[in-house]
Amino acid sequence: MLLVTFALGSMFVLYVAFATARQAGRDRESVTDRMRLVAALAAARLDDHVGDISQLLKAMGSTTLADGSATAANDIILRAMAVHMPQGVLEVSLWDTDGRNIGSSELLVDGPRRNAKESDYFVSAMRATSLAIEAPVRAAKSREWTAIYAMPVRRDGRVVAVISASGRLASLPDAIDPVEDSTPETVIAVIDAQGRFLARSVDGDRWIGSQSPMDRGLLLRRLSEGRGSSEVVSVDGVARIFGIAKSHSLPWLVYVGVPVEAALAPVRASTRDSLLLGLAMLAIGLLLAAWVATRITRPLRELSADAVLLGKGRFEHRSRVRTGSEIGLLAGTFNQMAATLQERIAAGRRSEERLSLALEGSEQALFDWDIAANRIYYSAKASELRGGPAAEAEIAPEEMRAFVHPDDIDGLLAGLQAAVGGEAGVYRAEFRVRGAGGAWVWLRSRGRVVERDADGRALRLVGTDADITRSKATEDELRQRAEFDDLTGLPNRALFNDRIAGALARAQRAGTPVALLFVDIDHFKLVNDTRGHAVGDELLKIAATRLSETVRASDTVARLAGDEFTVILEGLASLAEAQAVAAKLVEALRAPMRIGGIPVGVSASIGVAMLERGEHDATPLLRRADEALYEAKRRGRDRYETRLASVA
Repeated sequence: MLLVTFALGSMFVLYVAFATARQAGRDRESVTDRMRLVAALAAARLDDHVGDISQLLKAMGSTTLADGSATAANDIILRAMAVHMPQGVLEVSLWDTDGRNIGSSELLVDGPRRNAKESDYFVSAMRATSLAIEAPVRAAKSREWTAIYAMPVRRDGRVVAVISASGRLASLPDAIDPVEDSTPETVIAVIDAQGRFLARSVDGDRWIGSQSPMDRGLLLRRLSEGRGSSEVVSVDGVARIFGIAKSHSLPWLVYVGVPVEAALAPVRASTRDSLLLGLAMLAIGLLLAAWVATRITRPLRELSADAVLLGKGRFEHRSRVRTGSEIGLLAGTFNQMAATLQERIAAGRRSEERLSLALEGSEQALFDWDIAANRIYYSAKASELRGGPAAEAEIAPEEMRAFVHPDDIDGLLAGLQAAVGGEAGVYRAEFRVRGAGGAWVWLRSRGRVVERDADGRALRLVGTDADITRSKATEDELRQRAEFDDLTGLPNRALFNDRIAGALARAQRAGTPVALLFVDIDHFKLVNDTRGHAVGDELLKIAATRLSETVRASDTVARLAGDEFTVILEGLASLAEAQAVAAKLVEALRAPMRIGGIPVGVSASIGVAMLERGEHDATPLLRRADEALYEAKRRGRDRYETRLASVA
């Protein structure tokens, strides 16, 4: 008796330990997935931050004079515009083609000014077509670690000056942190292509400029993959789970890590409590079995009646024989047999009740599909998840269609069929069911075939369901924030890069053209400066709506940064069709916009480029669209221009 009770109790404890360990693994995977999404969002915010600085430099470069005699005027212009500098930007400087400073947002003392001719960022900017970056660099005055962003200033197609801005690297983690309630132990780090720390939210002054412990091969693999995760001991000795994402605009990696101890503390506490509960129940079972064993001796006077009762299944009956003779031993044998049978039934019921309690405590619901009888048993929790009363139920498999979302039926049936047919060792599915109040509830369903006949046909499939609605909502929110612009709801730069890559791949398979349009709101900064940022934001929302309503639903409209939009047109027959769409967009944005009851008139300049035969990379397509946009602005704005590969 004691051995049977001990064996059954031990199996229960092992089951609880196994189930808890599996849940811990799933929770670890959930933390890892979340950190990947947070890192992707941080990388997107880094791209937005760099895009804001690029916009600032373009605006300042277009308003300054590339003439050494205009240094004083340039100083005034740059200082006046310094109030619009993004977070962390320290100063902006203008340099002529010989590296002489001809304008600064800082208040400089009289005397010779710095010369940037030998600086890496100046040399790179003179050769670049857009933004050049040098980091990390010590600031001349404050000795802070900075990144210097520089771009050429062009007039009539030639470089006449270089404009640069220095940004404080220590403030970069705060600027790109996508989670407002991050714990103090959470670390955000930015690493360049040489493996150097450019920013770190914890002990940044100590690590900026130093080499990370990552070897070169792993660094190149991270840069190539773009996204990933890892669980390693950080340079400060703390074990963390990291999400990793690559910036789309720079060869920089963004790491976001949370300490393993903090992330998994609730899981470990739950594991400890579950094991203690199992051991306590095992001890109670052993004590109960010992008590029953002392009560199984009875005299043989009532053996005949006792045997009749036992034959009728009255296992709770005990013989009252009290003797030490052989008859007493025989009576004891009857009673022991009855007690053993009764205890096994009770132990089975207790084990079932404990399993039910364990499942309820872990928010798991039980189902048992009797394939031979074509019936599915659902526990009370499973019935409740499906919008019914909290009571056990048994239904036919065909009745599942009444509460499963129509879009999820095929995936659910495919998972069940794979497990039943033996193609998959474990049944896995995620689907929606109609919950209480009519709302859709996401379930994660797991199970396995526990019984097959001699021919291998499945007879029973047992598993559990868990409510994952909240985690699904969190994943969707993080994905939305990582891939879509907060202001307009359009795809952001990260999702635009994915969409243009997909469009090019489809064009290569189908042999159909792809057009790319760069759209820029004319004089948007003037509206922003004179009417305020609230009006500017509303103008961008209206512009985004008009762009989306003018093109087809299958086309992609994205906002890269500021007032820069892009449109990807697929399935076109010719360049003329793309130009016709561009003309419609110019006309749509030309109509006045009513903001706060006041009409605001704007226009748009659009650059049009088509994917040429044999092209497999988006880079030349992006360059031609940007050049066409520049040409449209140069010719007076409120128009579109086209740039072909033969002209580029």
